[in-house]
Order: sequence, then C-alpha cells, then structure tokens
Amino acid sequence: MAKLATFIKQPSEVQDYDIKFDTWLAAFSPPDTATSMTVTVDTGITMGTTSLTAGIVKVWLSGGTHGTSYKVTASITTAGGRVKEDEVVIKVRET
Repeated sequence: MAKLATFIKQPSEVQDYDIKFDTWLAAFSPPDTATSMTVTVDTGITMGTTSLTAGIVKVWLSGGTHGTSYKVTASITTAGGRVKEDEVVIKVRET
C-alpha cells in the first residue's frame, strides 16, 4: 500500500478527496478497469458519500479533532482480478 498524499482540513470543513488509480489501470495492456471499491477511514473523522468513476475513488469527509491525523484507505478490484490499495492522510488543524 502506498501513501499518496497528506491533506490538511479544518474540523468544520466538509471536503471531497480523490484517490486516483487511473494511471495505474492504464499501464496494463490492454488497460484494466476498476469494477468495485472499498473505503475505510480511521475512527474520529466522518466519511460521507463515496464513488468510483473512471478509476478515481472520491470520498467526502467531515469532522475530525484538531491536532489529529486520520488515515483513509481505498481499495479497488479490477475486471482483470487485480486488487490495488492506496491511502491518504488527513491532518485536522484549526487555523
């Protein structure tokens, strides 16, 4: 699993974050497609809607506690039977 990025949000913000698998999917010959996904988040931050479009997982997040970092993990399964998992870290900071 690869840590793709770290994002900063304030506790009161509601934001969407993209976890991109599209380039990885395109690297296969022929290109593979994502058919399903799972998303998990650490306790303490609230996950809203999630979606999978063209190899990009979108997750909406709200809440969190100032000074705390939360891991968001997305996993996709492809038509070719591959499974890929990546994560981002959300740092909550009141500014």
